[in-house]
Amino acid sequence: MVDCLATGGAERTAANLSIEFYNLGFQVIIISLLDEVNYNYKGTLINLGKKRGGNKVIRNIAKGARLSSILKKQTPDCIIDFRMRNNLVREFLLYQFIFRNYVMIYRINSAKVDWHIPKGSFFKKVYSKSNVVAVSKSIEGALKTTLGFSNVSYIPNFFKKSQNTTFDRPSDVPEEYILAVGSLRNNIKQFDKLLDIYADSKLPEKEIALVVLGEGEDYESLQQQIADLNLKEKVLLLGRKEQIEGYVKRARFLVLSSALEGFPNVILESLSLGTPVVSFDCVSGPSEMIIDKENGLLVQNQDFDELRNAIDLMVEDTNLYLKCKANTDITLSAFSKEVVLQKWLEILQ
Repeated sequence: MVDCLATGGAERTAANLSIEFYNLGFQVIIISLLDEVNYNYKGTLINLGKKRGGNKVIRNIAKGARLSSILKKQTPDCIIDFRMRNNLVREFLLYQFIFRNYVMIYRINSAKVDWHIPKGSFFKKVYSKSNVVAVSKSIEGALKTTLGFSNVSYIPNFFKKSQNTTFDRPSDVPEEYILAVGSLRNNIKQFDKLLDIYADSKLPEKEIALVVLGEGEDYESLQQQIADLNLKEKVLLLGRKEQIEGYVKRARFLVLSSALEGFPNVILESLSLGTPVVSFDCVSGPSEMIIDKENGLLVQNQDFDELRNAIDLMVEDTNLYLKCKANTDITLSAFSKEVVLQKWLEILQ
């Protein structure tokens, strides 16, 4: 089950898993709550968001009734739930009237655990008796120590090795640039603060641009900030791209300035394409993929002065940069498709 198949790392992971499970011979059914489907997938897609209009409450009741009917008809061996589960009333009703009759695997996609496990003793009890999958070791540890769960498995995302090893430089980017990727939500990705430190860094004078891929609610405010900083020629907001490999491959390095993450797929994708990463050591994920000064730079969490210094260092210290670029694959084996799928199979079987 997914919220959609169009935006976000968790949704992309669900789509990728559907392909791999299908190829392994599983009967795969994807139930999407919203009518947003852009990612490639395999299996049967049941789109509960197709019918719109009318009263929202009545529409949601009808959606729940249809979900219940579908599950009774399909009789799945288990349900892997990738959704955001932060609506207490909705999750209570879903469990009481639908999910309690099935084997559930709840995936925790973010370090903000209460986005996926509603607060309260009722849900703590429900989740403690189900299978819980944490996308990072940090989240796994938090679930065990904070909530006392003993039923937690750590299964990260996997990377799909690109068949293309060259990639032409995309036509809408300059020769030299660093890259940031994510939804344009300043409270999470903090691109507004990234713009400020980029403006204060040595990169503008060195003609190294900042390219940002993504869309979201803060697009207009970021464009205004770019104008206020007089960086219209140096910072490019290019929107969401279906294929980002060429942008990642051709970047000097990737920068991640998030307040928090779950398991940032873009770091894994960047390293797999030979592009080092400069990232906050935020909760959670970056420290599981980046070894400081080996395949990138890990910066003290939320220290933007140090993030600016790290960006400058990666540009000015050629030996360090080349070392990191040569070592981008040193942590990738733990996130191979084969290793990650085996972890899933151990739970499913």
